[in-house]
Amino acid sequence: MKKETVEQRRIEILEATCDVIIERGFAGTRVADVAKRLGVSNSLIHYHFASKEELLAAAFEHYANKDLADMQRDSASAPTAVAKLWRLIESYVPEGSDDVEWMLWIDAWGEALRNPKMKPISQELDAQSIAVFEKVLRAGNESGEFHCLHPRESATRISGLIDGLAVQYAAHEGVLKRKEFIRLMRQLAAAETGLSSDDIRDSRRSTKSSNGSSKQLDDDAPRPASLATDFDLRQLVSMHSDALSRGDLEAVMNYFTDDATISCDILPEAVDIAQIRQDFSSQFTKNQFIIEVPLVMAFFADEGNGTANGNLIIERRIGASSGKATVTLVRSSDTFRRTSTGWRCNHRHQKTI
Repeated sequence: MKKETVEQRRIEILEATCDVIIERGFAGTRVADVAKRLGVSNSLIHYHFASKEELLAAAFEHYANKDLADMQRDSASAPTAVAKLWRLIESYVPEGSDDVEWMLWIDAWGEALRNPKMKPISQELDAQSIAVFEKVLRAGNESGEFHCLHPRESATRISGLIDGLAVQYAAHEGVLKRKEFIRLMRQLAAAETGLSSDDIRDSRRSTKSSNGSSKQLDDDAPRPASLATDFDLRQLVSMHSDALSRGDLEAVMNYFTDDATISCDILPEAVDIAQIRQDFSSQFTKNQFIIEVPLVMAFFADEGNGTANGNLIIERRIGASSGKATVTLVRSSDTFRRTSTGWRCNHRHQKTI
């Protein structure tokens, strides 16, 4: 119990010190100010911290670690790497020129030049910030959402631009508007990930309307897929067509998610993956060949949600076992979801033209 009480008292001192620093700045904060805030003696503060420099450094580390933990927790709850990256950026960018958190960070960088105990902590926290961005960029590469050649370098540039612009934005009121700040960050994040700036968003996070209800921004609607996503989806459709022509059932099934469904105007609806498998198996048994040639493909994606739609015009050629071949044109509306193994179709609706 005694150890717990000592630790609790230490945290109380650190949080009180942060409050005083926000009000007075590092240079203007005295041990006596912290003691007065807590209603204790200076000697109690010195019992836990040998010097003012040590107290200020520990307080900044405590505050900054909480700040980073909040950012990571919010980012981790996002459904896709795109959304995770945007939540990090959005959390990092100052809310306004009077953002007290950013005033503390800026003041801390100046204090690190004079306080030898602050310098290594400041350096470590900057490294942690870069590492948080790097982790998300690498995850995006693994999921296929990003095409980021050098995640560490990209993370350094993203973090560095936020830091630099934040100094202008927070310290020099009117020089930079937050909307412009956000636009510049979208452009950089897009350049570093192989996406367009419009793709850098978190469309699952709702905004409050004037009457207090949640609504989704018009800006968050699906838009033409980024070059990277468009390429991946075209490749997925092409691989599916190739698998059909070879009669490779396992490769055909790789087109679909585990919860996929299919509806068609000439066949019964396939309501689960087992039925989809059975339908394709039956078609391979009854026919000599099935060839599908995509004539037109247009894809729209919500990168933040990890979802996409495809509008396809397909020429289908089926060679029946009797030797008779048929050729039809099919309009296919496919919806896709990004999975741990890449894009997959979770619903296909086809209609003969």
